[in-house]
Amino acid sequence: MTISRSAIEKLHLNQLEHLARIIEAREAKSKHIATRRKWLERQANANYRNEYDRIRGDLAHYKLGAVDRKKLENRQRDLQQLFSSSMV
Repeated sequence: MTISRSAIEKLHLNQLEHLARIIEAREAKSKHIATRRKWLERQANANYRNEYDRIRGDLAHYKLGAVDRKKLENRQRDLQQLFSSSMV
């Protein structure tokens, strides 16, 4: 049984098109992953900033027990270190 030249060329063309679709799908997936990672980093950054602002407000406006004040001051210090190291 012999396969015609046009059938072989069509088979190769189909294989190339299939590979092109796979490559496009992988590129799209990696772009989506990168976008999602950026969104999560921005969300984490906003959460840390909001927590820092809340702690500063609590320390400035409310009378707290010594233990609570110490915990808030330690957390504020930790967040400041995060900000200064540009991790957030």
